[in-house]
Amino acid sequence: MRQRWTVLLSFSLVACGPAAAPKADVFKAPEVGDAAPAFAVATIGGDSARIGGAARQPVTLVNVWATWCGPCKAEFPELQALHTTYASRGLRVLAISIDTDGDTDEAASASSMGATFPIGRDPADQVRGQFAAVGIPESWLVSAEGKLLWRHSGAIPAGDPAVRAAIEGALSAAGAQ
Repeated sequence: MRQRWTVLLSFSLVACGPAAAPKADVFKAPEVGDAAPAFAVATIGGDSARIGGAARQPVTLVNVWATWCGPCKAEFPELQALHTTYASRGLRVLAISIDTDGDTDEAASASSMGATFPIGRDPADQVRGQFAAVGIPESWLVSAEGKLLWRHSGAIPAGDPAVRAAIEGALSAAGAQ
């Protein structure tokens, strides 16, 4: 009886071996230096925002958030501070909501948090999937050419010198004043 189970288990393991396993690169997150996923999202104002290919700004800080996410809300003042500090030098901040309730909640939340940068909508949560994000909030710096320059999981800490150094470096590399 024991031999029969051993044979059955061996065949099961062979059947579920490498051919049945998913390819390793299916869930591979783009790394710094790789091409960032190209996408466009509708913004709350009715426009659209594009990343990769035809970006007008030298550097875009893409942030994924939701109205129900406490750390996301806590991070908004820092996103606004980064927008205020660096927009004149070519940084575009784009916060993309994954809420599915319609843009009324996002608009009210963003307005109450003092956001003056574009708020995109991705109710299907496709952007996070393209970047292989593990949670929210999550942020990425993307060049106008569509290159991933930096990534950060979790809320961006207020005044974090590492974040500001990444932005400064990206703007300098882009030739922004």
